[in-house]
Amino acid sequence: MKLTFKISIVPVMVVCLCQGVSEKHVRRAISEGAATRREVTRACGAGGACGGCHVTIAEMICESREQVCTGRMAENEPASNYA
Repeated sequence: MKLTFKISIVPVMVVCLCQGVSEKHVRRAISEGAATRREVTRACGAGGACGGCHVTIAEMICESREQVCTGRMAENEPASNYA
């Protein structure tokens, strides 16, 4: 008797390595209203440690609002200030 298993591997992008937060969780936080990096951190934990993912989170916020961000976003300013 031969058993066959089908395994699907779905790639997951990790946005915040320190906290182990995926792109999916960050996008969910943004879609539920997080408009700043601090709000994303409160919602899902991403961005709460070393800061290496802050730019990525800011870009994801801008992308969700169909905006183009330039420069470095301030900690508590909405992405719309950088359009």
